[in-house]
Amino acid sequence: MLGRSYRSPRLGTRSLPTGLPSLTHAVRTSASTVGLNFVHADLSPGTSMEAAIELADAHCHPQDDAQNQDAILSVKATKIAVMGVREGDWSHVEQLYNLAPHKVIPCFGIHPWFAHQHALQPGTRGADIIEVPERQEMTQQVQQLLDSCPSATWEDRLRALLQQYPEATVGEFGLDRAAVIPGTKAQVSLQHQLQLTERHLRIAAEHRRPVSMHCVRGYGHLHDLLRRLGPGACPPRIMLHSFGGSVESVEQFTKGLPQGVGSRVYFSFSTVINGKQREKLLQRMAAVPDNRVLIESDQNTPLHIDSGLQEVVGLMAEAKGLPLQQAAELAMSNFKAFYGL
Repeated sequence: MLGRSYRSPRLGTRSLPTGLPSLTHAVRTSASTVGLNFVHADLSPGTSMEAAIELADAHCHPQDDAQNQDAILSVKATKIAVMGVREGDWSHVEQLYNLAPHKVIPCFGIHPWFAHQHALQPGTRGADIIEVPERQEMTQQVQQLLDSCPSATWEDRLRALLQQYPEATVGEFGLDRAAVIPGTKAQVSLQHQLQLTERHLRIAAEHRRPVSMHCVRGYGHLHDLLRRLGPGACPPRIMLHSFGGSVESVEQFTKGLPQGVGSRVYFSFSTVINGKQREKLLQRMAAVPDNRVLIESDQNTPLHIDSGLQEVVGLMAEAKGLPLQQAAELAMSNFKAFYGL
């Protein structure tokens, strides 16, 4: 992400984009790129394009911006899927849902960046799930990580939240083979990440809830896991959020999984993560079946959700060769199908 920095009280510093175009500018940009005219018969006289286009955010983290929670009420996106990332922030997701139940879809999961804080069984220690490379100096921080006792209460809490909120989904969780624990060179073991991911998938399947998944340098492992679990242990719908896999892997997920599991896989895109390589983003979007593409802001403040969605839907229109209005309608239809609305 490029632009000014924003200090999250719970996750630290992230960069937020500045100077993002308005929806009107997005229309002009997409039109000039694709050579399409965005004047439609279904827009009545005096109706602006901004007012006519309905968007929804398939994946974001506005709970991180504690100072601007009320701004969620002013977001123009009609629905916002708010992703929890660890047991400690699930209550903040609940708070946002209680503030705007008509708009927020609550989602609860353990992000791989926080996998070392969550155990699959009591008695697990940090040393059981954290890998420290030889080049890592054994600092006090590293020793504390190895001596830590990760929480084993998260699973019961997750099940309780899914019972309490019938509209809730499971996310964000998944695999990240590139991430290191901040301030160290240590990583959460792939084995623990896979086990944690499988537990999330099984819980979601049991409760018949869709999932939003993080995956960095782990698409082969994820594909193998879904293949092994099969239709009975896989959730009804699976989103690969801010999808960064190859064009070839799109077909591997949609057509290479057994007994219809591939028909459950959706691919979501954001400019925050995917926009750094614009041409690759357009190629990935074009490769995804029209009925499986989703858009997201992946923002950690409500203040930039709308601009993030406006930017990515313009790119979706370009990738699919569609007028902006039609691309927005397709994204909205897919959002409703994924979240069961």
